Amino acid sequence: MKVTRKNPGDVAPPIWPYTHLSIVPRGADLLVLSGQVGTDAEGNLPSDAEGQMHNALNNVLRILNSEGVTAEGIIKINIWLTEPVERDRFLEVWSQFHGGTPPATTMAYVTSLAQPALKVEVEAWAARW
Repeated sequence: MKVTRKNPGDVAPPIWPYTHLSIVPRGADLLVLSGQVGTDAEGNLPSDAEGQMHNALNNVLRILNSEGVTAEGIIKINIWLTEPVERDRFLEVWSQFHGGTPPATTMAYVTSLAQPALKVEVEAWAARW
């Protein structure tokens, strides 16, 4: 079993790499992660949004991997940024993260996060079967 991802034909295609719909297989466990910020495994926080994005996505993967789940099990990602990121760099990091099967995704710009130095927060929902 795996998560099914769809972009229905009667809706405009995604405007960047994501999927409109993720379907969780029957009987799967639902894993809900708290928002992950851009610190590395030692708690260091890069000053740039791209570095924080990379770390936040890696934190999501580390948490999921601790439960035997890979990026393929992600059903929904929410990304909050406090400043623009360089698009090409973002797409490179994003592509490495999802490995060619982007989940349902929401990305938004906000005025601030929990601490002034934080520029990125990523929340993920995943399925384990």
